[in-house]
Amino acid sequence: MKTLIAYSTRWGMTERTARLIAETLKEADGRPTHVLDARKVGRRELETYDAFVVGSSVAAGRWKGPARRLLARLAAARKPTAVFVTAAGVLSGKEPGSAPDAPPEGTPEERRDKAVGLYVDPVAAQAGLKPVAKSAFGGRMAFFGKVMIDNWEAEPVAAWARELARALR
Repeated sequence: MKTLIAYSTRWGMTERTARLIAETLKEADGRPTHVLDARKVGRRELETYDAFVVGSSVAAGRWKGPARRLLARLAAARKPTAVFVTAAGVLSGKEPGSAPDAPPEGTPEERRDKAVGLYVDPVAAQAGLKPVAKSAFGGRMAFFGKVMIDNWEAEPVAAWARELARALR
């Protein structure tokens, strides 16, 4: 099953996540995988690939436009699609304005589920897409060039991609 992993990113962490998902899917079952910026996904890619993974960074509570629009096209094409976001803020477990040394709220799983509920479910529903899998990962948040949060980790991404390989078989 030929799989395309498409992404829209602001600080590069969503692309990094997409590339790790592609590597892990290929290692898990030898499937051909490719990674492409969502802006470059056209009719040819929709026809060529059997399954898709779409990811977006979240900034100010919003998806990047190219990834959001791609979800609607994939829903119309009825292609199996998994969806993820990189959401550094929610995954940090800290409320905006909290003290830097404040402990994170909730478990990592609770924070991931919250991010999926806030950022994946509504966007997928609006697009008319029922994802075969969905998740949220840490990322990077910066203001005026200063990195405020950098909580991206490889292992949660790789673990989800291994589960995804089974779901796409």
